Amino acid sequence: MLSAGSLAATAAAPVSRDDPESSDPGRKRISTAAGSAVVVTANPLASSAALKALKEGGSAADALVTAQSVLAVVEPQSSGLAGGGFLLYWDAQAKTLEVLDGREVAPSSSRPGDLLTPSGEPLPWREATARLDAIGIPGTVALLWEAHQQFGRLSWAKGLQPAIRLASDGFLPSPRLLRSISLAQRIGTGHSPAFQKLYLPGGKPPQADQPFRNPQLAQTLEALAQHGGTDFYRGALARQILQEMARLQAGDPDFRGWSRSDLSSYAVLRRQPLCSKQLQHRICTMPPPSSGGLALLQTLALLNQSTDLARSSAAEPQTWRQLASAQAWADADRLYWVHDPIDGPVPTAALLDPTYIRSRSRAMQARPAEAATPGLPPGVHRYPFGRPGRSREQGTTQVTIVDGFGNIASYTSSVETVFGSRHLVAGMVMNNQLTDFAFKPRIDDQPVANRRLPGRRPMSSMAPTLVFKKGEPVLALGSPGGRSIPHLLSRVLLASLIWREPPQRAVGLPHLSRRGSTLVLEEDPPLPWPLALDQLQGEEDMDVRRQRVGSGTALVQKLNGRWQGAADPRREGTALALP
Repeated sequence: MLSAGSLAATAAAPVSRDDPESSDPGRKRISTAAGSAVVVTANPLASSAALKALKEGGSAADALVTAQSVLAVVEPQSSGLAGGGFLLYWDAQAKTLEVLDGREVAPSSSRPGDLLTPSGEPLPWREATARLDAIGIPGTVALLWEAHQQFGRLSWAKGLQPAIRLASDGFLPSPRLLRSISLAQRIGTGHSPAFQKLYLPGGKPPQADQPFRNPQLAQTLEALAQHGGTDFYRGALARQILQEMARLQAGDPDFRGWSRSDLSSYAVLRRQPLCSKQLQHRICTMPPPSSGGLALLQTLALLNQSTDLARSSAAEPQTWRQLASAQAWADADRLYWVHDPIDGPVPTAALLDPTYIRSRSRAMQARPAEAATPGLPPGVHRYPFGRPGRSREQGTTQVTIVDGFGNIASYTSSVETVFGSRHLVAGMVMNNQLTDFAFKPRIDDQPVANRRLPGRRPMSSMAPTLVFKKGEPVLALGSPGGRSIPHLLSRVLLASLIWREPPQRAVGLPHLSRRGSTLVLEEDPPLPWPLALDQLQGEEDMDVRRQRVGSGTALVQKLNGRWQGAADPRREGTALALP
């Protein structure tokens, strides 16, 4: 049963395990656009610059380079050049779906216990986020460069010009950026004089009515425009990054630093998409080291097994209750099984096997009051890993683009916590993605699957996704949201594909998220709850918390022969289109 008084709204914590960045009040208006080409990003400046690239004949890859570089300037709390990301790219001419893994990598000096205290206990999370040991070798620039080299139609340098101008000439900081700076200040910035100088001059965030400039980032972007993406890893810019990291290392003798080969050996990996037939469509998403893609597909499969979706509607409480249960059971599997495939295959096919899904659904129905635990998929006869606790994943952004040629980019990128580690190098916010590894490498004398090792990529929840019907793409989406990303996307896809809601309603309807023994119900959603919340009461003894949800879904869907885009109003997202 729901705990007494548990439906009362709660004050949102600044940053939690599951909530991205902050509980942003967002705005009520849902930005939409429709046409032959559509751009949806988390910021109007990025959307405008990306649309201009399409108008000038650029591809979705060109527009992506422009959008992400602009976001590095105007939305640095969520993503940037010193972060990482995943890209699903539909090549309309070749009719192929490419998957690029630009996730950060642990440097060669990494050790499994880098984020443990001398007594072997995990560091407090806030302390860990600020550690130099938390910074992974960035992959964003390599991913953008590789995507542009294969799919770009405009020059690389041209794509970076809007970001260079904004960093040099300045822009008026958005309300969300200013709120994020204040949040970073509360989390802690004393370890980073560079952050304080740029983002907290005089101890306060920049003035909302004064242009904000980042001249060092402008210089970094100029170098990339002149010398190409490889400069970040093997050129003069790489040497500058290593020198600045070495200066930071001088203040932290426990940090073993980065080597030249850590940067020069970084490679974007091509992976096979993780696809499954769900909700009468073929849904393709990010494979490991993403756990979010697997969880999304498992959640939808479990929901389909436990609910008569053909008769469901947004006003049906049973569908919402089963969605919450499916989220928890999918989480149990992904948080146990997923790791960097470099250490061996992750049994994704077995975890999505229909026989396994049916057995998991039966267990979910039979034991609604029990905490979900990982299962043994077909062909696996023992539990080889220790069971870790839940992790955090915070500062993230989503870009979804369809160009006039029919190419599609669904791209999720991140620096992890709000402003990453809050360390700055060459004007760039440095990620803290290595906190996505399990802090404790062994539990009960068994290795944890997602343990930290040199050269490994930490498990992620990011899940850029494309949906196909009869072999053609009909929908593309993704969202920030930390560990809750698959929870958010499963609800959006349920609304789009089963409830047949238009894009603006699909992104604006309320969210719920099952987090262990707590059910989070969105407080003050952009669109009202379509049912009374007391109808979500089930048999379980469950705490219920109402709070704002920091999703940022960027959705593009083909309806009646035209592409229609919608930007989540919970952030500052903007959808724009060409006729």
